[in-house]
Amino acid sequence: MARNDAWLARWRDTRGTGGVEAFCTYDTGHDLSARFWHIPDSPAGNDPKRYRTDNSLLPLVAPDLTANVACQRQYLALMAGELGEDATVWQARAAASEEALFAQCFDAEDHFFYDRDPHGRLLRVQSDVLLRVLACEIGDEAFFATALERYLLNTGKFFAKYPFTSLALDDPRFDPAFDYNSWCGPTNFLSLIRAPHAFEQHGRHVELTWMMQPILSALFRASRFAQTLNPFTGEAGFTEVYSPSILCLLDFVERLSGILPRADETLWFTALVPIQIDHRDKAHATGYRRAVDGQRFEWINDGETAHAFGGAEWLFSVPNGVRVTTDRQGQIRSLTGMSATTMTGTLETPAASVPLSLSPNEVLALTATGLKRARPSRLTLPTF
Repeated sequence: MARNDAWLARWRDTRGTGGVEAFCTYDTGHDLSARFWHIPDSPAGNDPKRYRTDNSLLPLVAPDLTANVACQRQYLALMAGELGEDATVWQARAAASEEALFAQCFDAEDHFFYDRDPHGRLLRVQSDVLLRVLACEIGDEAFFATALERYLLNTGKFFAKYPFTSLALDDPRFDPAFDYNSWCGPTNFLSLIRAPHAFEQHGRHVELTWMMQPILSALFRASRFAQTLNPFTGEAGFTEVYSPSILCLLDFVERLSGILPRADETLWFTALVPIQIDHRDKAHATGYRRAVDGQRFEWINDGETAHAFGGAEWLFSVPNGVRVTTDRQGQIRSLTGMSATTMTGTLETPAASVPLSLSPNEVLALTATGLKRARPSRLTLPTF
C-alpha cells in the first residue's frame, strides 16, 4: 500500500494540487458514464503514467480517487501504529489529501463532489462518485445527513425504486438502459456492495435497509446475477455471473436477517425479514445458521419475534425490527432500532425479561443496571 501511495503521488498529481488525477475512464471503471464523455477509455499508449496531452479535458482531479487515497492513508497510519512505527506521517498525508479533495472537487452550494479539469472548471456531472467518496469515510454526521436528504434518498436524484442509480435521475444525460455495461443511469451492483460502509459509518442502519430491501426483492426473482438493474422495474440487465451481485445477495441477507461477524470482534443478529416489494404483500420468515470460533449459532425469525441459539442453548429473543450486537460468544452488548418506527417489546434472556423501546437507529447498551442509551435516534426521510 505504501508503494502504491508513492506511485500515485509521483505519477498522478501532475498539476501539484495534492489530489489524485484520472487519465481515462478505466481509472475509475465508469464505463459509458457521462462523467467521461470525450475522454478515452485507456491512458495514452496504455501506460498508466501517461495521458493524452492533446485532450483538452485531461488530466482530471478526481474526487473518488483522491478520497480513496485519503482513506487509505488513514488506515496506513493505523497499521504504522500497530507496527510500532510513526503514525503521524501518514495522518498528516491523509489530512493533506482530504484538504485537497475539498479544495479541488467540492462545491459547497451543491454539496457535491465533481472532477476538476485542467482549466479550473468543475465538470458538473452528478454521479455515484458521491457514494464512493462517502464510503471512504469523508465527512461527519451532519455532512452525511445532508448528502442523504439532498441526493441519496432523493427520488429526483439517486433514490429510484431500485436504488442507487449511477447518474442523477434529473440529469438530462441519464439513461436507464441496463442491457449493457453502463454507468450512465442504471443501478450497478458494484455501487451497492460498497454502500453499507458509508451508511454504517454514521449509524444510518435503517436508511440502508431502504436500499437493501428492494434490491433483495429484485435478486429473489432474478434468474441470473447481472451487473446492472433497471432502476424502475428491478429487471436484471447486463451479464449473468457478476460477482458483486452474488456478494450483494449474500451480504444483504446477512445484514437484514442473519448473523454478521464484525471487525470489532462482535456479531450482529439482525431481526428483519424480506419485504414483498412487488404486487401482493406476503409474509416471510427466516432462519440463519453460522459457525463462529467453532460454536454454532442459529437465528430464527417468524416475522414477529426472533430467537437466538448457541448450539442447543437458547440465548435470547427480541421483537422483529431489532438488531442485537453480541460478543463472539453470543453475550449481548447492545440493541439497535432497525425500523422506521419505534419498536416496543421485551428482550428475553434466560436470566431476565427486560422491557425495551427502540427508536430508529437508536442504540441501547446492556449494562449491569439495564439498558442505557449509547446513541440517540436519527432518521433522514426520503425526499421527493
